[in-house]
Amino acid sequence: MIESPDATQIKRTVDAIASFISEGNFRFSEKGISLRAVDPSQIVLVDCFIDKSAFTQYLIEPTLVGVDVVELARMLARSMPTDKLFLDVSDSELELKLEGDFTRHFSLPLIDVADGDKEIKIPDNKFDARIEINARLLKEALKDAHIFGSSVTLKVSNKQFHIEAKGSQGTLRTVSKEGKLISVKHGVDVTSKYSLNYITNVIKEADNDSTIALELKSDAPLRISYEIGKTKLQYYLAHMIL
Repeated sequence: MIESPDATQIKRTVDAIASFISEGNFRFSEKGISLRAVDPSQIVLVDCFIDKSAFTQYLIEPTLVGVDVVELARMLARSMPTDKLFLDVSDSELELKLEGDFTRHFSLPLIDVADGDKEIKIPDNKFDARIEINARLLKEALKDAHIFGSSVTLKVSNKQFHIEAKGSQGTLRTVSKEGKLISVKHGVDVTSKYSLNYITNVIKEADNDSTIALELKSDAPLRISYEIGKTKLQYYLAHMIL
């Protein structure tokens, strides 16, 4: 049995996964719960880890269970802000209990996920630049970019972070200098292009006051990292041709 005092944190974590992964394997280990999967389009790899310290009770045998992540997200969407969450795994079901003003029981059948027993390898990339930016600032900058296009070009030079978007309606150029809410570190200048919708969906669950890390290399996948409570989320997003 696993108990979380805050169902909302787990709900947001599953929502962050379900944006890209419809079916996946959750691995319950002595250290916590993890999931690593690639979306059907092969554009984004999701790497999620929930440390067992996020739970007030964590008593479960190490196991790997396949679930419909979208259905799990729908169930957790019914949680109230003050609900406690209880999870347990049987031979055929993932069992959820939400306990608050009401006590509600849900069960989700376990499924076989294709190639689920194969460990997905993390890309062995050496990044040339790292930006740590306030989540709210990044979300607002991407909203600006959506006015003009469906892709965004990220650049790093002279300790400045550039966000550019182009479309038939015009061009956006945003320049962010190092400061209280932004940290820029790089060895060489970097330029790379990505899907704007994918980046927006990746960061949507990040708290506005939290920090998002972007790691880049020219014409190479982008790594985006942030935390939701005790959950660590990493995404590897394929680049587009400039």
